[in-house]
Amino acid sequence: MREPRIRAGWRGAWTQLPATRPARCWISLGVLLLLGCRDGPLPYQSADRYYFYNDPDKVIQAYAPAMMDTGKNALIGVDKLLSAAMLQGAWQSAKGYAMRASTLVNIFLAGEPGEQDALSLFGQEKDKPFKGEPYERLMVDYYLGVIRFMEQDYEGALAAFRSAMNNDRGTFLLPVAPEEAKKGEGNTTRYIYQDTYGLLQFLAAKCYQLLGEPKEAKKSLARAQVSHPELAEFFADGLDADNNVLVIVEAGGAPVKIRTGPGGAILGYLPGLQNSVDGVSLGEHTLALALSEDLFYHATHLGGREVDKLNKDKASRQEALQLAGFATRTAGFATLLAGAASGNRNVEAAGWALILVGIGTGILADVIIDPRADIRAWTLLPGQIFLAFGSVPPGPDYTLRIDAHGPGDLSQVWTGVAVETEVNLYWTRLLPGRRGGAAEADRQSLAEFIR
Repeated sequence: MREPRIRAGWRGAWTQLPATRPARCWISLGVLLLLGCRDGPLPYQSADRYYFYNDPDKVIQAYAPAMMDTGKNALIGVDKLLSAAMLQGAWQSAKGYAMRASTLVNIFLAGEPGEQDALSLFGQEKDKPFKGEPYERLMVDYYLGVIRFMEQDYEGALAAFRSAMNNDRGTFLLPVAPEEAKKGEGNTTRYIYQDTYGLLQFLAAKCYQLLGEPKEAKKSLARAQVSHPELAEFFADGLDADNNVLVIVEAGGAPVKIRTGPGGAILGYLPGLQNSVDGVSLGEHTLALALSEDLFYHATHLGGREVDKLNKDKASRQEALQLAGFATRTAGFATLLAGAASGNRNVEAAGWALILVGIGTGILADVIIDPRADIRAWTLLPGQIFLAFGSVPPGPDYTLRIDAHGPGDLSQVWTGVAVETEVNLYWTRLLPGRRGGAAEADRQSLAEFIR
């Protein structure tokens, strides 16, 4: 095994918060910013604080009705049930929540009450059924893929990871350059963007490898390397068949949604809390480590292009066209592929319009009714996702150590961690008060889950 490396991550470093700052700032920054807004309490938020106190049981008790909820906010509750079950290590329950959330995210039924409203270009955003922004929709299938990978259902995991990628693909419109404009034409150009989640592509490549499809594994690895060129060697090393241990460490806080612009019509973001993982080891084996994804980055970019710059580009081009005497009909901001394109042109068109007011600071449509941005959110998501890997001999009793800090020491030590002969995937979440413990209970839960 090569000498382990720690990579600072991609797209630049994150701002590290002073280690002496009280851990309770997790709550003040990650949750309380969303409380008491002028619209009154947001749905399914009363028990959020218990998640950050590492008490997922109370989250599940409070939000359990979401599984039977048929209203516009059901997905928010189910998303948070999924987060809490992952924190519990209750993999069977987490799988059920993930499958329900995936159905709510990816399937649009024209006959269902509220579904047409969710896809409409008009009306109050906050009154439409919640589907989430692309990074939120993507995380549903990411978790489903992680769970299926842990139960050694690599084909099912691959399907989930690919579905997750599809939730970060789509198009947006920009005015053409003045020299390209034509009288009587729409004078817009459609740009296609692809997902840029290297971690998903890497996990898909690992699934292909385990399914005995090396050519497809190589293709997925190449896409991961294109998404994160600074991690190209890291991902290539991770796909080495000798590496039988993968560790996913989720850290920090979700991007915080805010309303910006005239009348609060533009959806913007503040970065959530940011943490640093300094090292991961299993017994005496130090694992290679990198920051693989930053959700704030993804919330504010389309296919790697910063949304603020797209806004400025749109404004300057449109002004130039108007001065030149041309009209533009920029229909809207970014349109996203519907998760369940069925060949029905009406459903497909609605799916492309799904996130008219959506990603980052948005590119607003020229005409919209009551466009105040929707700030309902999956507030329990992490801000950063770290990946570690290595080669560790099988054994029943390892100690998994995660050295981490943010607002205070966030390190974790898990004892009794079993390394099986197959590829082993471990998942954990950094939180104040979550310092590790005996992994025996989780091992039994996972063993029962696999059977």
